[in-house]
Amino acid sequence: MAYNFQNTRISKISVIGAGQIGPDIALHLAKSLSADNVKVINLDISELALDNAKSKAHKKIQKEVEKGILSIEESEIVKSLLIFSSDYENVCGSQLVVEAATEDENIKDRIFSQVEKLTDADCVYLSNSSHMQPEVIFRNIKNKSRCLVAHYFFPADRNPVVELVPSAQTEQKLVENLLSFYKSIGKKPIVVKSSYGYAVDPIFEGLCQTAILCLEKHLGNEKEIDKVAMETLGLGVGPFTALNLTGGNPITAHGLDEMGKKLMPWFKAPEILKKNLVNNVQWNIAAKGEEIIIPEERKEKIAQQFLGAYFALASYIMDLEIVTIDDLDFACKNSLVVNPPFTMMNNFGIEKALQVVTNFCNEHTDFKTPSTLQNASKNAGWNILKKQVS
Repeated sequence: MAYNFQNTRISKISVIGAGQIGPDIALHLAKSLSADNVKVINLDISELALDNAKSKAHKKIQKEVEKGILSIEESEIVKSLLIFSSDYENVCGSQLVVEAATEDENIKDRIFSQVEKLTDADCVYLSNSSHMQPEVIFRNIKNKSRCLVAHYFFPADRNPVVELVPSAQTEQKLVENLLSFYKSIGKKPIVVKSSYGYAVDPIFEGLCQTAILCLEKHLGNEKEIDKVAMETLGLGVGPFTALNLTGGNPITAHGLDEMGKKLMPWFKAPEILKKNLVNNVQWNIAAKGEEIIIPEERKEKIAQQFLGAYFALASYIMDLEIVTIDDLDFACKNSLVVNPPFTMMNNFGIEKALQVVTNFCNEHTDFKTPSTLQNASKNAGWNILKKQVS
């Protein structure tokens, strides 16, 4: 058996990387395509990582059995199709390869160079990079028309959003097919033009930077800043909690510094983030059920920082012209679990939103007031079409 889609027969998928996100990508694919008996191989050079990945995946499968989402028989089928291996020869015969390894261009280059020798000419190559442009990742692949980024969000087996980032050489028909493919297996994909960090991560990491800057300025502690961020923006968890949950300090520190070079100089890993990274220190976040009481004056100062940053960051992404307003509104709401920025600005009042951003940019002089927000103010708000289904 195989999954037949858009004149493509998929019987085997390889997911490379058994670290933070690869196993969850593999699990989602195995569950979604189990009825068609599609094998999903999760590969890694570390046997320990593979053992941990298998244990984690099987625990998640068992939880779905306990909740009645999967039957015992269905769970056994998924486990039989989800294979964990350190033997790269298992890539042979794959119609789709998803790389989810370390965020290092040389490692990704070596992986795809090896994969290219083991797969057919029509095998599709996806990279789950969170920042790097496809032109960099696939620079040495002969047939670049079959290559693009597919950026998943944590946790990848449940978070619906996937950013598809083609290069100029990616075949347009492939992008259209992948949009349909991901929709058919329960994801909500959006297309983003090639840009460092894509559309969503500059917003997420910019909010993390804002939280840490608030901490450095002694506007509040981690628990207070997290709470205000959640109350102000509707975040499911605060920035410090998100960094702890995802192990995000290393990739955020690197991403911020690279965005500072490639996007705009406001992005910069704060010193306390670098210090915590070196010392392997997690953020001091609230315990479950812990009550955090914040003086109103302190709360208001923190809230203004987050409003200014969020509205400015979302508008800045629109200045880059890499994604539609509707797709970014949708992606923020569903990938970051936050109030959709453009809807929020319209409801907040576009003139008030512009003033909050102007105040923020006057304080953060490396961040210029986005021109798209100024235009939206002249046009009485953002033109939101609501094409995406939430």
